[in-house]
Amino acid sequence: MQAKYKKLIFIAVLLTGCIITSLISTNDKEKTLPGSSLLQSAQSAVTFKTAQVKTVRVQVSGAVLEPGIYDVPASCRVEEAIAAAGGLTENADSERVNLVRKVRDGMQIRVPVKKAARTSRTQRKSAQAKSGLGESASKKYGSAKAGSGRNSSMMQRVRINSASAGELQQLPGVGPALAQRIVETRNSGRFTSAEDLLRVPGIGKAKLAKLRDYVEVD
Repeated sequence: MQAKYKKLIFIAVLLTGCIITSLISTNDKEKTLPGSSLLQSAQSAVTFKTAQVKTVRVQVSGAVLEPGIYDVPASCRVEEAIAAAGGLTENADSERVNLVRKVRDGMQIRVPVKKAARTSRTQRKSAQAKSGLGESASKKYGSAKAGSGRNSSMMQRVRINSASAGELQQLPGVGPALAQRIVETRNSGRFTSAEDLLRVPGIGKAKLAKLRDYVEVD
């Protein structure tokens, strides 16, 4: 009977200890909650601050697809600023640009074109200039020819049946020898038309075509 009584007392003490331990644990949790909440708030503030990344404004020009002014992260490099401007064009000379240089506020990034492209453009301009000079010279030459034609039309016609050998030499392509043959030919029979000059040795159809506008049959 006494042993049973001791057993009940042990169980009661054990239960009382468990209850006290549970109460202490709950109280500790309630005390630690405010500290944990403060830590989370601090972490959120740091995260928000980090999200607000500082930016700088730069101008990207030259051989890029979309030249302009861009806001980029302050920690970025020149290559990233160029990427923001659409990237390099086909004729961009990237070797003359420091792509790993850090950007700064107000910086101008100018990408040059390749020397070959510049040379080609210069050659095109030179060719255009030469073409313009050629056209100008052609016009001048054409004007000179036109003037020559007007002078030719104003030239007095030569009467092939009565002109002397000296007068016949005024005709284009007619020298002393040919002029003398014209005189000898007409002495054997007068010319009735310009085509009769084909009777003269040394005058063919091509020669007659040149003389036709300058001769007159009298």
